[in-house]
Amino acid sequence: MEKFRLIALDIDGTLVNDEKRVPEANREALQRAVSAGFHVAIASGRMTPRIEPVAEQIGIDPVIIAYNGGKVVAPHSEGRRTLYHKPLSAEVAEKLIQFSREEGMLLNFYHEDRVFAEDGPRRRPFMEIYHRRTGAEYEVVSDLTQFFGITPTKLILLTETAERDRLCDHFREELAGQAFVTKSDPEYLEIMADGVDKGRSLSTLGEHYGLTTDEMIGVGDANNDLELVRSAGLGIAVANATDDLKAVADEVAEKSNNEAAVADIVERWLLS
Repeated sequence: MEKFRLIALDIDGTLVNDEKRVPEANREALQRAVSAGFHVAIASGRMTPRIEPVAEQIGIDPVIIAYNGGKVVAPHSEGRRTLYHKPLSAEVAEKLIQFSREEGMLLNFYHEDRVFAEDGPRRRPFMEIYHRRTGAEYEVVSDLTQFFGITPTKLILLTETAERDRLCDHFREELAGQAFVTKSDPEYLEIMADGVDKGRSLSTLGEHYGLTTDEMIGVGDANNDLELVRSAGLGIAVANATDDLKAVADEVAEKSNNEAAVADIVERWLLS
């Protein structure tokens, strides 16, 4: 059997169930893995302060890949120092700010581990969805143009799924070579700096821990996990994953996020 030393786990739809809780079996398996000397990374589109409560639920001190790879921070035991940070350019951010204001669309602007947004009747339902899923508290501003010239770690446009899909194609073409554009939850269009994704963060972890990506497992469920699953030595899609992710995975788990798929993966590939 391959000798894996690190497992990188997406949160939503993977590590947590649909109630946003870590199943007890996942918690126990990951604690045992850490005790046995394996490294755990939590890799999410969420911002760092909204990943830490998940680690606390599990009772471990992982390295954190936040903002879909835009920022990587060491465990608390290493002072939570930043291992990697690549923000989006101010020019791209300004384009998205202008677009969101013209369309009355919700734009999450992430800067210094805070999320800023403008309120409004079309935006409010999506703000409530995002807060309910992640627990993040918005800092509401009257005009996002005050952030012109600022380089955010990430942006998210939130809208209906069909519109999100259309805008994904549009902005991938318009921002080619300037930004990485991907889809995650049904309403989320995520925009990071060009060259940023969860998969490339594995190289940062490799340098930090003295590992190769062949010694890593990547587990996810959504299209923003494609690069994570492709880049790891073993890429696994949970049973509830998108068809796109299953197509690139080395293995599709038998269980879903609601059935503690992560526990089975840890038991099979790390602890057996």
